[in-house]
Parts: sequence; structure tokens; C-alpha cells
Amino acid sequence: MKKNRIKNYLINNGIRFRDNSEIGEFLTMRVGGKVGFIIFIDSNRELIDLLKFLHPLEENHILIGGGSNIIFPDQADNLIVLINNTSDISHIDTHTLKVNSGLKNSDFLEYCKKNRIHGFEFLAGIPGTIGGATAVNAGAFGNSISENIVGGDIFSEKGNLNYTKKEFFNFRYRNSRFKYGKDIILNIYLRFECGDKTLIKKRINEIIKLRTEKHPPYSTFTAGCFFKNPEVDGEKLSAGKLIESCDLRKYETKKVKMSEKHSNFLVNRGTAGFSDIEAFGKKVQETVKEKDGILLEREVIFVSPSGKKF
Repeated sequence: MKKNRIKNYLINNGIRFRDNSEIGEFLTMRVGGKVGFIIFIDSNRELIDLLKFLHPLEENHILIGGGSNIIFPDQADNLIVLINNTSDISHIDTHTLKVNSGLKNSDFLEYCKKNRIHGFEFLAGIPGTIGGATAVNAGAFGNSISENIVGGDIFSEKGNLNYTKKEFFNFRYRNSRFKYGKDIILNIYLRFECGDKTLIKKRINEIIKLRTEKHPPYSTFTAGCFFKNPEVDGEKLSAGKLIESCDLRKYETKKVKMSEKHSNFLVNRGTAGFSDIEAFGKKVQETVKEKDGILLEREVIFVSPSGKKF
């Protein structure tokens, strides 16, 4: 790794960073060991310039937001992790927003409440950022964020800065070209409808209450729903209910356990490593496959030591 060159760039440009530091504390499941650099990005300009600097160096790097749907390896000494804290939001026209990919979902919803922006209430209680939500096509209650997206500003794998239309995103259920790809989302353009402030706030509060009742507390070390809800013969089934029907609700090991509140949430008991989570997930998959003939597909993103998402 061209460590000194990277460090000098960061220092000269006043960018906050840590080197040879643990990434786990920035991930909701707290699974991830030492990486080469952790770089904190506060503005779109800072992010674009850094990506342009890193691209010709051919160093392994990955951009994350809230760290809520991702698990890192126990060691990745040559990996550069960019933490996206960009947070600007603006109106392009009366029904289109331009949103930095690093804006937290919770902050976005606060903006929606204040500005009568309707249609995104389903994001309430989902941790992470708008960029992360876009990459995994996050959704709930019959809605997905892809329904509101019209395009985005992208830093491509080839090092180009482009505006792309929605079709480029290749959205599928809990997936897009960005979930496992190397293209990076800078801004998202969202279509919206105006609504009543009181009704928007009421719906957001209702959803948060529902999530609080049915999901583990946010203080729990979990990455969210671990498996996708499978579709069998055109019918969408609940992964959590399938897992529970296999008597796995109380399944646990020394380092990992199933959430008492929801059987699709794997919980790090405090010292779990990558292999512990991987083994636990495989056990669940094998058990459901044996009983119901359904192979659950992982929703949570794994990261290799080289930064490859899989």
C-alpha cells in the first residue's frame, strides 16, 4: 500500500482519518477488525476529490454509510474504508430532491416532516443512509426506495463521474448493481409528493413504534434482517417465520444468538468474529433447507480482506 502518499494527501487536505484501526465500532453488528485506513468524508467535493486521487493508485477501497447491513473480515490490513458522512439535500424542482448518499435515513425523514414530503415514511426506523438504502433497495410495508428514484450521480468503477437514469441501477428485490459492484453513489434524485405534515409525522411515529415492538433494540449488535424473504411459487414468504418453524428461535452459540424478538436477526453477543457469523448463518440455511427445501439467501453484505462485497 502507498501508505505515506495516502496519509500525506489526507493531512494536506484536512481530512480526518485513522490508520491501522478497528472498523468494528463503525458497524452496527460490531464485526470487523483492523483495516489500513478509515477515512471520514464530510462533503461531496471531498469525496469526489478523494476518489479521483485513489483511483489511479489502484488501492483496495470501499465506501460505507451507517454500517448497518455489512460485516467486515477480522483483518484487512491493506483495505481503505471511506465512511460517508455527506449530508446535503436540496430541491431540484417542485417534486424532485437531490440527496447526498451519506445522509442518514433518520435525518432525511426529519427533513420530510418539516417540508411536507410524503412517500418515504416506510424508511422510519431503518438505520443507515440514503445511499445504503438505495444500494440494497431497502423497503418495508410494500414499498421500496427504488419506486421514488429517478437517477443518481455516480463515480464509476472506471473513474468517471456520470449522471445515470434509474434503469442503470438494475433494481431487484433488496438488490441493485451497487450492492456488490464497485460503482459509487454520490447523489440520489428522488421524486416525491407533497403531503400533510401531521399525517406524515403520525405515520413515521407509528412505524417506529411497530419496529420497536417487533425488532431487537437498536443498541443490540445486529446487522438487520440477515436473510431475504424468499419467494416460492409466486408467494413471498417470511424468512423469520421459516426460521422459527425450524425451532431455531432460541438457537445460540457462545458468540452468536438469534434475537428473541425476531428470528431473522442474528445477534453478536459481544466478541463474535466474521467466521462466527458466517458459520451461524450457514447452520440456519442448512436447517431451513433440510426441513422446507428452501435455501435462504443472505441479505447482509460480507466484505473480503480485499474489499470485495459478496
